[in-house]
Amino acid sequence: KASDLIRLLKVLETFVACVIFAFLSNTSLYIDQPALEWCVAVYSICFILAVLAMLMDREEWENRLPISFPVFHLGLNLLSILLHFTALVLWLLYQFDEKYGGQPQQSSDVNCIDRTTNGMCAWEQRLAVAVLTAANLLTYMADLGYWAHQVSVGTGGQPTDS
Repeated sequence: KASDLIRLLKVLETFVACVIFAFLSNTSLYIDQPALEWCVAVYSICFILAVLAMLMDREEWENRLPISFPVFHLGLNLLSILLHFTALVLWLLYQFDEKYGGQPQQSSDVNCIDRTTNGMCAWEQRLAVAVLTAANLLTYMADLGYWAHQVSVGTGGQPTDS
């Protein structure tokens, strides 16, 4: 069913955010760098919005919104996409571009000599966050596509099984 797919997408968005948070437990990846701290804020905001959307995906909440449920979800997904896009661009620039203090290659990362407690070097953690950010961006885009379809066909928030 389409409604099960949408719930799965929201669960995936929140799960990926949790994995990102695990990598961000190494605060040296972003601390004292405003652009990268913005990325962490984006992950946190989008996580909260996804959890909020899952909680509101209940019959009793749909009718309490001042706008239709599909428009609400469409707006949340559009906002999450814009935020994730900024986070992806900033993360890539500030973590991997030498002009912005990044390290483009793993071999140039002195932290790889001393592995962190989870066995990954800081460069690998940076790469993992970049890949997961891109994956979540794609997931939000799929979610947006579904809700855009719901708004265009005017289902009034009732998921179709097509």
